[in-house]
Amino acid sequence: MNKKLLIIFSALFFMTTQAQEIYNDKSMVVSRDDLKNSKYQKDTTANAFYIYEKGFSRVENGNKYNLLTDYERKIKILNPNGYNEATIEILLYKDKNRKEKIRKILAYTYNLKNNKIIRTKVKESDIYREQYDEHYTLVKFTFPDIKPGSVITYSYQKESPYIFKFNGWDFQDDIPKLYSEYISDLPGNYIYNIKLVGFLTLDTNESTLIKRCLEIANGASADCSHNVYIMKDIPAFEEEKYMTAKKNYFSRINYELKEYNGFDGKNKKYTETWKDVDKKFKSEKGIGLQLKKINSTKNILPDSILTTPNTLEKAKNIHSFISNTYTWNGKYKIFSDVTIKEVIDNKVGNVSGINILLHNTLKQQGFDVSPILVSTRENGYATKIYPIISDFNYIIIQLSLDGKKYLLDATEKLLPFGEVPYRCLNQYGRLMDFKKGSYWVDIKSSMKSFHYYNEDLKLSKENNSVTGKLEYVYSGHHGYTKRKRIQRTSQNAYLKKIKNLNDEIEVVDATLKNITKIEKPFIENFLIKKEYEETDNLLFINPFLNPFFKENPFKLSKRTYPVDFGYKDSYTYIVSIEIPENFEFLDIPENLNYQLPESTGKLSLGFQKQGNKLLINHRIIFTSSYYPPEFYDALKEFFNLIVDMENNTVITIKKTN
Repeated sequence: MNKKLLIIFSALFFMTTQAQEIYNDKSMVVSRDDLKNSKYQKDTTANAFYIYEKGFSRVENGNKYNLLTDYERKIKILNPNGYNEATIEILLYKDKNRKEKIRKILAYTYNLKNNKIIRTKVKESDIYREQYDEHYTLVKFTFPDIKPGSVITYSYQKESPYIFKFNGWDFQDDIPKLYSEYISDLPGNYIYNIKLVGFLTLDTNESTLIKRCLEIANGASADCSHNVYIMKDIPAFEEEKYMTAKKNYFSRINYELKEYNGFDGKNKKYTETWKDVDKKFKSEKGIGLQLKKINSTKNILPDSILTTPNTLEKAKNIHSFISNTYTWNGKYKIFSDVTIKEVIDNKVGNVSGINILLHNTLKQQGFDVSPILVSTRENGYATKIYPIISDFNYIIIQLSLDGKKYLLDATEKLLPFGEVPYRCLNQYGRLMDFKKGSYWVDIKSSMKSFHYYNEDLKLSKENNSVTGKLEYVYSGHHGYTKRKRIQRTSQNAYLKKIKNLNDEIEVVDATLKNITKIEKPFIENFLIKKEYEETDNLLFINPFLNPFFKENPFKLSKRTYPVDFGYKDSYTYIVSIEIPENFEFLDIPENLNYQLPESTGKLSLGFQKQGNKLLINHRIIFTSSYYPPEFYDALKEFFNLIVDMENNTVITIKKTN
């Protein structure tokens, strides 16, 4: 084929390929291309995707000035794994007096048969309504005649009396989207806080004024802010390890009603300042009033603690006494009815009950303590722009002593003094100071968390086996995790599981240290034996018998949200291999050093030969616990190196006679 023809052929092939990717992302009309095309080039792993979607929210004169939202969606099904997108579930909220309504449901399945577009309607009889729970009704339907290549469309209108809960819009979903548009007409007498959440940017963000969009009978009216938000080529939100709540990063528009100015001149504020919240919080039934019941803890401490001076040691003893005497029932519900008396009497309580008891006991003894409201990692970030008390679902305590501050939580018996559970490591919390006013504080781990592995291996000259003394040390959160596993089962069950983890390694003996000494690192000691096959007088030994990472936790092609480990971490692996006289080391790997950008992580692997011994030093250090999305590619490569290093490093040993 000559060069000119090759160029023409390549151009035609490119044009044909591009033509196969044309979808009608401008409207709900299902085109022939929508049905013929079978790929989504921007994400070849997608099982289905949104071709088009649109939402429109507004308040109209009719319908008792309720909030109306029109929804339109068009979805392409690419393969059987995308069939679950053909089942639609819509939740409608209700209370004792009011409820949300749904109307105008239209849903169709489109297929291409004999080059003709066939449309199948979802029948009204196939739309089900059922009680979901006390506050929600579930509306559910499934599209008929679904097959690879189908396109489904559906639209409906939701009417809501809860104007203070303006719907907002989720631009991102578990499947990709070609085009997503949201329009909101906000009457000027409804003042909202508007927030774009997530790391994706809008392609269109426009606002214009509509005069007299809302009128009432006496001639009064309000202008509207007409807002248009458009986002295109939206990647699917894929969950991965080391992230906090999905809603922290899911790209969406949030609305929170701040203030309402009635046509009759009356004004009502829905969103308050922190100064207002602080004032009300003092008398709040679930937490505020209970924090004042200091004297109820006067007689709960033993004399061995009561008679000591107010030192750090006494604070530690009080914390230990509360966490070991009173049991957390696993419930949060921090704003539900809680009484310290019930916790003291029953020796059981929820998060606020246990930690308010800790707060009151320390304060009754003269310590400087304050409660901190926290939103856990699974609950999402608390809003900082304006106070939303319902964002918080947890409470911890801050102790100030001798110029230092300690974060305390008595719900976990296996956590040492000055540390809070991993679930609380969600960046920040709100310290409630009733004298000076509340303020934001950082929530960080105080413990030094690390893995430290030391393996002393000896090669036997008779049977090509390696015997070894292994010591694995787990500090901080890693030690807590190990102790928690023992607590859930037993020490014997824990040891049995360890011995059976690797079929190639015989564990001759195993012991555990510092099981109950939570202030110290948790230690595992092993005596092991491992057989190696000899090939042409050569033995091939992987020195890392228990790799820190057997696979890379980061597998996404692109991650649009940060990596949040929760705490800084480090890993150290020291190996000593001793060989007999009639053996020698061959092909020792080269030393390696690697750093993450801005020195936020370090990786090293070093080899040093000392006579008949080979010393190996491997270290991984994370100097940060939080990595923005732009660090993702570097982190992914960092872990690729770690996995390859720990699982594929081979020491070659030659038998000389």
